[in-house]
Amino acid sequence: MKEMNKTNQQILHYTGNFLQCRGYNGFSYSDISRKLGIKNAAIHHYYPQKEDLVATFLEVSRHKFAANIAQVAESGGSAREQLQYYFDYALKEFDEGKSICPPGSVMLDFEELPEKVKKQHLLLLDEILTWLSRVLKTGLEQGELNFSDPVDVRADAIFETLLGARQLSSIKGRKTLVRSISLIKSDLGWRD
Repeated sequence: MKEMNKTNQQILHYTGNFLQCRGYNGFSYSDISRKLGIKNAAIHHYYPQKEDLVATFLEVSRHKFAANIAQVAESGGSAREQLQYYFDYALKEFDEGKSICPPGSVMLDFEELPEKVKKQHLLLLDEILTWLSRVLKTGLEQGELNFSDPVDVRADAIFETLLGARQLSSIKGRKTLVRSISLIKSDLGWRD
C-alpha cells in the first residue's frame, strides 16, 4: 500500500469510527467532513465514491491486522499470546466506542454492497480465519490448547462468538465481551 498523508489517514480513521458504530449505510461524507472541518469535495478527491472509501478502509484494516499478528508471531509469541492479542484488541476497540469489528460492520448490508467492498470484506474475513486456524493448530500441536473439533470449525466458532459478543456488548456492556472471551478460553482448555 502506498504512503498516506495526514488528511487521508484522518478520513480513514473517521470512516472506521462511523462504520464500526453505524454500519455502511449509517454515515456519509458529510459526517466525516464535519469531524475534520473540511469540505466533502476534499474527501471525494481521495475517494470518488463511498465504495472506494470503505473498500480502502477494509483493505487497510486487513494489512494492519496481518502486520500486527506477524509482529506478535515474530517476537516468539505463543499461540496463547497471539490469541490474547486478538482478545485484547477486541476489548480495546470496544473501549474506544467501536462496538462492531471491521468485518461485522458491513455484514448487515452485505447483499447490497458494491462488489469492491464485498471483495475487501471477504479478504479481511479470510485473513482473520486463516490466522485463527493456524494459531489454533499450533496451539494444539504444542499442547497449549486442548479441544477436539476440527481447527477450522473452532476458528469459525471463535470468530462468530466474538462478532456476536461485540454487538451484544454495545447494549449490555463490556462484561458481555469479557465473559465471551473467558468462555472461549475455557473451551480451548486455557487455564490461567
